[in-house]
Amino acid sequence: MVKRTGERVLGIIGIVCFMLGTLFLGGAMALQGQGFYEDFFMEMANEDSELWEGEENPPIVSQEDAAATSAFFEELNFGMYTLASFIAGVAGIVAVVLVGKKPVVASILFLGSTLLYAIMAPFTLAFIIPFLPMLLYIIAGIMALVRKPKQPELTGQ
Repeated sequence: MVKRTGERVLGIIGIVCFMLGTLFLGGAMALQGQGFYEDFFMEMANEDSELWEGEENPPIVSQEDAAATSAFFEELNFGMYTLASFIAGVAGIVAVVLVGKKPVVASILFLGSTLLYAIMAPFTLAFIIPFLPMLLYIIAGIMALVRKPKQPELTGQ
């Protein structure tokens, strides 16, 4: 019997990271509908803003740059990212439970949920924000797939 402590630890850390990502992305989704990003970036472009209070040389952000950045954040589909992160977290929970008895199934869940997240979230967020949990899931999936139980040595006496 092979102890699967490494796969479990990597899986649990990945689950925690994906669930924190789910909370973060859910909050971003809630702020998106309220015009928060437009207000925030336009406030950054204002030299007399409270954001720059006490700064001797506030960074200069043009109105055009602030508008472009605001439009970029408003176009992102945070709902899809939240759903993808939640699905990856739940698949990780199932994989951690199954890794001791069915390591191949757990490996497929780890690797499949990573692939699913990468497909559901485009490049802008798929590889930047959740890089660590995706890497942990890939390592845990490969470990669960490759590690085999030791075969008893047969002696012919």
